[in-house]
Amino acid sequence: MFEPIYSLTLSPLSDGTYMNAPSAGGSQSWFDLLPLGAPYTDVFRKNRAPVARELVQQLIGTAYACATLNADLVASTQLRLFVRTRRGEAAAKEYLRPIALDRKTLHRLKDDPAVAHFVAGEVLVEEVTDHPLLDLLKRPNPDPDIGGLCGFDLRWMTQLYLESVGRAYWLIDRDGLGVPRQIWLLRPHLVREVGDPTGQRLILAYEYGGSRGARYQPADVIKFHFPDPDHPYYGGYSPLMAAIEKIRITRKEDAHINAMLDNMGRPDVVWSPKGDSEGGGIGSAEAQRVRSAFKASFAQAGRGGLLVSEFPGTLQPLQWAPQDIVEIERAQAIKTDICNAFAVPDAKLERNAANLAAARTADYAHTKDAGIPRCLRSEETLNARLVPMFDPSGRLFVAYDSPVRDDEVFLFEQTRSAAESGALTRNEIRANLNLSPVPWGDAPLAPADMVAVDSAGRPLERGAKRARVRRGQG
Repeated sequence: MFEPIYSLTLSPLSDGTYMNAPSAGGSQSWFDLLPLGAPYTDVFRKNRAPVARELVQQLIGTAYACATLNADLVASTQLRLFVRTRRGEAAAKEYLRPIALDRKTLHRLKDDPAVAHFVAGEVLVEEVTDHPLLDLLKRPNPDPDIGGLCGFDLRWMTQLYLESVGRAYWLIDRDGLGVPRQIWLLRPHLVREVGDPTGQRLILAYEYGGSRGARYQPADVIKFHFPDPDHPYYGGYSPLMAAIEKIRITRKEDAHINAMLDNMGRPDVVWSPKGDSEGGGIGSAEAQRVRSAFKASFAQAGRGGLLVSEFPGTLQPLQWAPQDIVEIERAQAIKTDICNAFAVPDAKLERNAANLAAARTADYAHTKDAGIPRCLRSEETLNARLVPMFDPSGRLFVAYDSPVRDDEVFLFEQTRSAAESGALTRNEIRANLNLSPVPWGDAPLAPADMVAVDSAGRPLERGAKRARVRRGQG
């Protein structure tokens, strides 16, 4: 059993700080200062690239909305387990409760580039409905006394880390036989990939919480990541990192607006004192009293009050247009850029402004552009790292259902056309309509004016009748 990974016991340094968190005085540990890709995010080399912990803290506003939409999409897509049987191999065991696949599911697996090699050639593919791997993915931490995440939260948090940090890690706890029994989600901003100085392996170990924290072997950790073009084998490059400059602009604008609302940074009026008869000013003491009088009369809840000043001067009202405070078009363009980095259509975040057609188009584009690639990446990682821990033979594999929903109108028209031509049985029609089969539904219905023909195009019924006449039977 591994040590509790969310309560690592670390020895303090000489100054009282720990290696996995900033100290109380605000100083950062070496782990917080680890570089992530390029050292700067702008061409002027003024803005330092954020570290992993800062990327997690940048998940607000539009970035958080896009990241959670992608996490919801992947986590809510059904992950299934399949077994393939090639010629000469024994049939799947009964305790796996295998069920035959319909033609539609088989075609989907063959079109899935992540698992197409499993179903290529002459193979029998069945879905496994009872297996320890399915139980583990459903309950990553089955012991109720330990706690942990449910299966949905594990997939959701894994994808959220991918959207923000660009990498996520599963720590696999195995029993004495090497079979996984628990999955722990590691916080990626506390994970450091230690390279092998001998060059024999890419990763020597994973350090969690710093050099004085836990150290795990690569065989016990499953890494998910968006590859970094600069270092494809290490770290990761997230959509949030790609849009970090836009996100920083939006945060600065929000902070600026909040400061103006809190401090009334833009005045509504300007008071111009006349001064004394000698042409001098009113003095600092008098100016402070005038300032205090205005603030007491008009600041925040005092808006609309009346001020009678004993100082001579001129009061000039100022009018500020809303677009002078918030540039709506510029803010919308920045929002679009952030959405594009996450492959999320704008209409997904603007449901109130989208009609039904635009909303459906946005749903389709989101599932196709964001959902399919993310599901494929997860499939290949699980099939390469997790599934072989249960089945070294390579017969088992996992695959997601398609996140793209079928076009209901097209499916209905396709079913109706096939039924009118006699290409479907009544039970097949009922299956497309999500109805249970019936005993009398295995025979197809065909129009009365349709007859079968032979290879030469002659109706078979008419030829059979002429043969009977020649034999004196008709």
